[in-house]
Amino acid sequence: MKKDLLFTLWMYAICVFLVAVLWRQPILLMLCYVLMSLILFAKWHTKSDYLFYVGAFILGSSGELLAVSFGAWEYSKPFYINPVWLPFAWGISALFMKNISETLLRIVRK
Repeated sequence: MKKDLLFTLWMYAICVFLVAVLWRQPILLMLCYVLMSLILFAKWHTKSDYLFYVGAFILGSSGELLAVSFGAWEYSKPFYINPVWLPFAWGISALFMKNISETLLRIVRK
């Protein structure tokens, strides 16, 4: 269980590192996030994992699209209004939150 938590935290660190380093190259960052998504789906592949990912992919980026359209903030390298990598970041974030919380609950219950 602690190995699962370490894996998740390691992948989170990589995700943050990638956006910090590659934000100026949005297509490359998107491809890295697609690869990371595939790696995470190889480890976490329940129906609820897919639903969390797709839900966040759609709802998270839609919310950002709306907020940016109304001028709440802006991105320096948007594809249209939002960066092309952003939906993947939302999906990955949902998987992190779901699986970190499930892992922590298993550790606490033990």
